[in-house]
Amino acid sequence: MRKFCLLAAIIPALLAQQPSDPRELLAKARDLVIARLMRLSDYVCVQTVDRQYFKYLQRVKRLDWSGEQFAPPSCAEIAVFDKENPRDRVLQSTDRLRLELKVSQGTEIGTWAGASQFSSRSVFDLVGGGTYETGTMGTFLGDIFENGTYHYMGEETAGTIKLAAYGYQVPLLSSHYRFKTGSGSTPAAFSGVFWIDSDSLEIRRLRVDANEMPPETGGCEATTTVEYQAVQVGAGEFLLPVRSSMRMVRMDGTETRTTAVYSGCREYRGEATIRFDDAAAPSDVPAAAAPASPLPAGISFSLALTSPIDTDTAAAGDVFTARLREAVHISKEVLAPAGARVEGRIVQMQHSLIQPRQFTISLMLEKIEVHGVASPLYARLSWEAGSTGISVPPLGQSPLVAALVFTTNNSRHIVRAGYQTNWVTVAPPPGTGPAL
Repeated sequence: MRKFCLLAAIIPALLAQQPSDPRELLAKARDLVIARLMRLSDYVCVQTVDRQYFKYLQRVKRLDWSGEQFAPPSCAEIAVFDKENPRDRVLQSTDRLRLELKVSQGTEIGTWAGASQFSSRSVFDLVGGGTYETGTMGTFLGDIFENGTYHYMGEETAGTIKLAAYGYQVPLLSSHYRFKTGSGSTPAAFSGVFWIDSDSLEIRRLRVDANEMPPETGGCEATTTVEYQAVQVGAGEFLLPVRSSMRMVRMDGTETRTTAVYSGCREYRGEATIRFDDAAAPSDVPAAAAPASPLPAGISFSLALTSPIDTDTAAAGDVFTARLREAVHISKEVLAPAGARVEGRIVQMQHSLIQPRQFTISLMLEKIEVHGVASPLYARLSWEAGSTGISVPPLGQSPLVAALVFTTNNSRHIVRAGYQTNWVTVAPPPGTGPAL
């Protein structure tokens, strides 16, 4: 409460006078940003991410001891191709994610949208393959205004709004900007431009350039643009992202374009449920019915979706529900009746645009509810003798993830309610806790 009262006193004082000197304007805007960042860790936002994956068609002749060979273009060559003939860049696939993000100890942490807990699992592990970056929730601004160096670039206008543009640089040792690598993630130095509303002192837009990416990321360069606005959340007003876009070019001749939209920003009151280990949630979390033991391994069962999955709107991170088509039993003992509710999560929503064109929707079961009591459900998609297809989990995902492939030339596919899948239970993975 003391910290909030201090902020309530600081912010009106900062907004009382709008300076005309670029140095004074920057100082007041910085103080306003820092004052708001002090409480940023108390807030969480839903982030919906749409990604597009491109590949450059051109190959470059190179000579080595074995003679002429074709190789992917270098980072410098890609820059030339992109400028001179952008039609050589072909869209190959798209996917979508939906996460909840918050800032903790100066770092962004994430969980699937609607999940009850944040854990120590890296957000990069959570999203699996594909390009992903951190920083947009506020750590970019913290790095820039606590450790950056600046230069004034002049005044611009956006409609009727006057904007002061400032260039900046953040060194590697001060950066929380992280990129995924094969073994985890790594920070990168960055620079760019931010635009300050000369009247309100608000940061309106931010551009982040990482032109010298660490080699272990496999990237040539990345450029991110973030649009911010002051948002009233609870009793306070905070600077939160509205949308962001990123373009990342990789050394293998591929390019990813990402658009993220932020919504549902709210005060986070569940600090007790943030987990920094794999243990069950603390005992001061509101009590719920104790979970029952999971079903024994080796039991086959069939599910039917209770609501459709629409590729136009669904995202990795969304919950899906299904019902048991038949009772699950051992001998004469019924462990779960027909119609029992099963809940799982979409962990991949991908559309491949090269032949054969197809949607890949990957699902993972989480729990089953029997007579009002939920228990963890560990199962994998069953493989039938004589089947021509085998489901392989997406790279980096749990072996319990089931990849469902739908081949179609249509730009949209709806998996109808009632769609059936067959599963078999497995033993709980080592170290699995009882929390649901």
